[in-house]
Amino acid sequence: MKRFERTVSRIEWHDGLVEQYAKRILSFAYSKTRDGFLAEDLSQEILCSLADSLRRQDEVANMDGFVYTICCHTWSKYLRRNKKHWNNVDIELLYQIQSDQDVEQEAVTSCLIEKLRREVAYLSALHRKITVLYYYENRTGREIAGLLHIPSATVRWHLSQVKEKLKVGMEMKETLAYQPKRLWCGHDGMALDLNMHGLGNNPLVDNICIACYGAPLTVEELSRTLQVAAAYIEPLVQDLAYMDYLQAVVGNRYRTNFFIYTRRFQLQQARYTLRQVGPCAQKLWEAFRAHLEDICAIGFVGSHLDRDFLLWALMPLSLQRLYYSSLGEVLRKNHVQLEPPKRKDGSQHWVKAGLTEEDPDGFTPEEIAFEKKANGNGIKTRSWDSLHSLQYDGYATMQAGIFWREFDPKQLFDVERMAELVKTGESPNKYDKTAIASLVGEGYARVKNDVPELMIPFFDAEEYGRLREQLDIIEKEAGQTLFTGFIEGYARTMEKEIPGFLPPDIRRYLKYQAYPQYAVLYWLADKGYLRYPTVEEAKRLCTVVWCE
Repeated sequence: MKRFERTVSRIEWHDGLVEQYAKRILSFAYSKTRDGFLAEDLSQEILCSLADSLRRQDEVANMDGFVYTICCHTWSKYLRRNKKHWNNVDIELLYQIQSDQDVEQEAVTSCLIEKLRREVAYLSALHRKITVLYYYENRTGREIAGLLHIPSATVRWHLSQVKEKLKVGMEMKETLAYQPKRLWCGHDGMALDLNMHGLGNNPLVDNICIACYGAPLTVEELSRTLQVAAAYIEPLVQDLAYMDYLQAVVGNRYRTNFFIYTRRFQLQQARYTLRQVGPCAQKLWEAFRAHLEDICAIGFVGSHLDRDFLLWALMPLSLQRLYYSSLGEVLRKNHVQLEPPKRKDGSQHWVKAGLTEEDPDGFTPEEIAFEKKANGNGIKTRSWDSLHSLQYDGYATMQAGIFWREFDPKQLFDVERMAELVKTGESPNKYDKTAIASLVGEGYARVKNDVPELMIPFFDAEEYGRLREQLDIIEKEAGQTLFTGFIEGYARTMEKEIPGFLPPDIRRYLKYQAYPQYAVLYWLADKGYLRYPTVEEAKRLCTVVWCE
């Protein structure tokens, strides 16, 4: 400080301004350097620069701003000149950071602790609880027995099991071999939870089922395989076991209790269907073409629609009956009964799940393309009061950007009301206009010159009776057991592709799941018997509503 005062005294005064700002300058310098000696050095330079500047200035309008500018300018030059020397550390400080510890050993110990923590996380719930009580809370075996309501001898046995598991786990080599996968999932039958308890929606649920597929695993083995703490896996396993999606087997192990479709299996289905469905499709098409005009003569709402479009809508009515009558005949002949499993939540359904995979080698481009057409997104039959509907969500529908269609009761009654307006020519009321707008938005109707028009076939009770007479004739001409040979051949071909570890009831179910309905329509379209729908038609394709 004395050195700084001597510097101030040696500077020529300019009306006392330097002395007036000396303390402020020193404060500025200290705020920048945070060191007393450096602050004095910087202040000296600022004072000298200020004195020189004041000698050259005749008049300064804002002295505070002028002084601050000089301070900043001088600090900038001072910083550039000295900063390179400030990164040096006094060598005497090195003695203060010396340690007798082995850094390498510390790293090894840290890795071992982390691995031990992970191994404890892989333990089952009971073993984790005993480990924490014994090793972390220093409880005795007797205290643990009292807390968990089990005999002391059982606690000692569990502790020996824990030690063995931890020892094996600590000695086991780390592996990153498991690659997480995803499932697509649906159901066949009646499911109360459309999210399928996480199947196809929760990646951890998917990978639990994939890991247990064909190779039963304990919760601890699952945890280690998936590299996820057992606490996250246990509640999911319990829920899956409750729904019988996982089956408990010997030694507290769980095995996946449904079939997981692979791309190879799906393409094998498509290959068989592409080669064998043609004769069935041709017979049905010929019978329908022969009687289509008789059907249109019934005068139902929609009878004026394009004839190919009507075939897309009406053929599924017979396809459903012919397929299931054929399947029933095959099952009776082979003394087989197929009933969906009853689940503990009150539902009754088969699980339809598969892996999202790349196409394997060994299949032609035609077979790969046809696989998409032979599998749809759902066949929906709906009944409310006397109203019924049938919808196929197939390849063309999905190409049009629609992946799920399903009539609710309101929509069915709206369709019935609109059909009534079309027949009678009655002017729609306010409610009718709202309903019509909704159907137009769904693609089922349109309004032309202020006149509503239903764009799907609708049959009232009397018209449906006459339609049923025509369909009976068509189905008789095509053959009531049209698909019997197709289903039997499918069972022989696909049986060898079904894994042997699955329960017999699931194997029987898969063996007879031929489902050629979609394939018939798209085989006919590919061969030129049916016109492919436009994008606008695809939105309302394969849809028919009737009263009965």
